[in-house]
Amino acid sequence: MDSKSFLHFEIGFYRLKRRLLQEFLKPYNLKNFDSLLIAIVAAKPGCSQGAIINHVMADEASVARGLRNLENRGFIIRREDPNNHRKKLVYPTQQAEQFYQALNNFLDNWNQIIFSDLTPQELQTLDQLISRIEENLKQVDYRQLLADLTQSNKK
Repeated sequence: MDSKSFLHFEIGFYRLKRRLLQEFLKPYNLKNFDSLLIAIVAAKPGCSQGAIINHVMADEASVARGLRNLENRGFIIRREDPNNHRKKLVYPTQQAEQFYQALNNFLDNWNQIIFSDLTPQELQTLDQLISRIEENLKQVDYRQLLADLTQSNKK
């Protein structure tokens, strides 16, 4: 794979999607990270803060701060895990559910536009490839990877 071509594609794709998402989020007064947290909680009600941290690959303080902000704004509810009093379980409110539905509609429309000229077979192949890559990403210890990459850049 030509890494430069992929990098240019990835940067262009990411920048456009990020810009469109920012415009979508303006009326909700939310940032990209907020929408990511809401999407995770709405997709997996009752998930732990630890699971969210692992999913978003962010530091504990950023996730805790983001969740606290969303809780104060009425998007989520955090409850103590009855089996482990130190663990917080996170649930979406109706406001979060409504936002999540609107976000999914927005992303579905985006997907229809960008995938409009792909055949069903090409879409199936793309989906399979993305699923495989996603599984590989789940295996990555991002903290260790970051340390390794940072160390190799110093040499």
